[in-house]
Amino acid sequence: MIHQHILAAPRPGLSEDEFQDYWRYVHALKFARKIPQIRKYKVNSRIDIPGQDREIEFSGIAEIWLDNEQAQADSIKTPEFLDGALHDEPNWAASWQTIGLDTEAHEVMGVDPSDAEFPEYKIMLFHKKKRDMSLTDFRSLYTSGYADKIQGAKIPNLVRVLCCLSKERLYEAGGAPPFDAVTHLSANSMLDLKSMVASPQLQAFLDPEHGGLSEWWGLVTMAVRSEWVLGPEARPYPF
Repeated sequence: MIHQHILAAPRPGLSEDEFQDYWRYVHALKFARKIPQIRKYKVNSRIDIPGQDREIEFSGIAEIWLDNEQAQADSIKTPEFLDGALHDEPNWAASWQTIGLDTEAHEVMGVDPSDAEFPEYKIMLFHKKKRDMSLTDFRSLYTSGYADKIQGAKIPNLVRVLCCLSKERLYEAGGAPPFDAVTHLSANSMLDLKSMVASPQLQAFLDPEHGGLSEWWGLVTMAVRSEWVLGPEARPYPF
């Protein structure tokens, strides 16, 4: 399954609160969730959590689950996308800034603490590998050494670790995705997340060079409140 991350920012004239409200309660409900190939869908709204020295300058992130590349290709040909979600995008998002990242997800620890009514609170780490590191070495180091170190660090209030690697096809023909991996670190509440981010145990992982994955510029973060629009159970296709 493809676990897609879409990072977006407000169009000119919208505040962050207005952008987040429109995305969550208008765009997601009226347009995005109607695209039939989307199996699950989350909207992650940026929240102010101190302790992020390298916070990425976006205001929200969508998480979208699709069965495979064919389903993804089919989804952008549907009237629900072309006449609905795509047509609505200028109403709320600065589309020229939007970043899409297709990943494969690996649950390392715990499970998503959210449900249809209760949000997930998490910090998301976006990794760019060292320039002289091979993709094979990065993927191996990330999925074993780095993930193991997170589990062993005794980070307070940490209830879930999800590691997402960018799909290998994004590197074909000399290409490269904007990020090579995304790490989700979740807590049970906003208060727990604030405490977790402030802890020296987590602060160590916010150093881009920690674990040997990146250089000084190679890690950015965003703390979010994550809410299901479709889920947590995958919607059958076709529905």
